[in-house]
Amino acid sequence: MPADITLRGPGDVLAVLPYQLGYHPRDSIVAISLRGRRVGLVVRTDLPLEGEVEATVTLLVEPLVRDGATSVLVVGYEDEADASSPALVALVEQVERKGIDVVDVVVVRDGRRYSPICSDPCCPPDGLPLPEPADVPGVAEFVARGRSPLVSRDAVEALVAPDPTACEGVGDALLARAGMPGRRGRSAAAWRVLLRRDRTEPGDRGAGGPPQPSAPVVADAVLGLADIAWRDGLVAWLAPGVLPAGLLDPSVLTLLRRALPTWAGMGLPYRPRPRRRLRGAGTSVDDGLERQELLQRLLSLCRSLPDEHPDEAAALCTVTAHVAWESGDGAVARAAVDRARRLAPGYRLAQLLERLVEHGVRLPADGGRDGPATAWVG
Repeated sequence: MPADITLRGPGDVLAVLPYQLGYHPRDSIVAISLRGRRVGLVVRTDLPLEGEVEATVTLLVEPLVRDGATSVLVVGYEDEADASSPALVALVEQVERKGIDVVDVVVVRDGRRYSPICSDPCCPPDGLPLPEPADVPGVAEFVARGRSPLVSRDAVEALVAPDPTACEGVGDALLARAGMPGRRGRSAAAWRVLLRRDRTEPGDRGAGGPPQPSAPVVADAVLGLADIAWRDGLVAWLAPGVLPAGLLDPSVLTLLRRALPTWAGMGLPYRPRPRRRLRGAGTSVDDGLERQELLQRLLSLCRSLPDEHPDEAAALCTVTAHVAWESGDGAVARAAVDRARRLAPGYRLAQLLERLVEHGVRLPADGGRDGPATAWVG
């Protein structure tokens, strides 16, 4: 979460967490790394099955140690009373064995928070209601960045799942255009259409958000990703800071600069984007709204790729996952990587990014646009 947000206590932390995670968690364990007074890595996993508690908790603790946590806040989300207790106990024990302080343990159930370690009047047995998001200043920061939590993890996965309406005609276009010459140039031209701010290409369809591009444009864009040099250049352009310009094919770099726009912080060489101040808010944020618009366009493309073309869908989902991860959206990054790995288990770039997502390793050189990473280990 943004480092300049002030959180007043556990209630504020719990109100902000869904915005950081990307959805409202259920039956989950979350651990928040604290480095002094600053929030670091956030790690999350589903409640483990009986017999898998210790192994699952170990996967949570390892990223916290690498993050340099000096203390940890532990949260258990449960639908049934005490369902999170075995994992919470094991997590606290492992964290303390690593010499990391546990500042608090909180259980969230039915819109209330409970403390399994405090019996003082501040922590009544029947719990305390979670604060309304509108009453927590930190929530406004995420809203200003265009971030809002989805209702469930399934809703996050649906963001990258194929949509039959959006997929209409795309499979045929992929087959028809696969053997056409000039693949890199056609891909660059297609991405120019997909990324331009005033996109009104004939044949666009759909309502709400950016219009859906035509099937030939989608096909040309994704077929070009089989060209590894072009794919890597596109990732570097869309998610600046991931790959230094010096590692890119010079001809790719020239084509990127000639063909693609630079709104939403896109472009090379990487330069941290200027920050703007919210009117009357007293805190500054970067222009996350544009990054969210870019991510939404890429997600729309992912939904237009049918599973029947696994290599093309896996490549596009992996590109999208890089943008999501670089922008601090761990839930979307995980969903996109999962689809890529399911469709093409041997796709190496997806394998590499999956490891970064699981371990909460930030991609950009400046440590991320929207604050710390969120690790997804389950």
